[in-house]
Amino acid sequence: MPEWFSKKENILTWALIIFYMVGVIGISLSTSFAALTPFNLITTGIILFYLHPNKDLLFYLNLLFVFIAAWFLEMIGTNTGIIFGNYTYGHSLGLKLSQTPVIIGLNWIIVAYSSIICVDTLAKKFNRKLHEIVGALWAASIMVLLDILIEPVAPKLNFWAFENLQVPIQNYTAWFFFGFAFCYWMLKGGLLQTNPMATKVLAIQALFFIYLNLYL
Repeated sequence: MPEWFSKKENILTWALIIFYMVGVIGISLSTSFAALTPFNLITTGIILFYLHPNKDLLFYLNLLFVFIAAWFLEMIGTNTGIIFGNYTYGHSLGLKLSQTPVIIGLNWIIVAYSSIICVDTLAKKFNRKLHEIVGALWAASIMVLLDILIEPVAPKLNFWAFENLQVPIQNYTAWFFFGFAFCYWMLKGGLLQTNPMATKVLAIQALFFIYLNLYL
């Protein structure tokens, strides 16, 4: 790995760690601090994709497709209850269209992209070639595990809340199914590249929500 690339990775890693630590401290003092979540997601996305090689037109078109498809999926879900169950969004995720935060599409992109690269990294450690379908299945499983960490604190942070504060199995099933679809799309679209920030983003987000589950 070129020295300049490694230095940028270290700087961005520490920037991400500090950024999430500020979030932990702020939310610990007041859950209203969660209103900065859109800024958090945008910053995380910038740091994550900055180290993605070969950012050509196809790369941006693939991300745009997932962004729009994920937002549309959530819009149908929150307005009908037929996909994830009956839930409504709070105000912490910022601007809404049709009762659905615009930023939610970026969240799907960050988690799906990071998950497929995490799975590929693990496969390489065991000298295995990542099959697209198998890779998408494992990546979707990682996405569900992260969602399991997020759901208990989502109402407290005014992200979203399910009816009677009960998260249905339907939610996790839908996350897995559509997570698989988006991950498979990214793999077929050539988004699987070497990006050391991806596993770090997942790890930092997981630790962030583990902490919030323990202390909120």
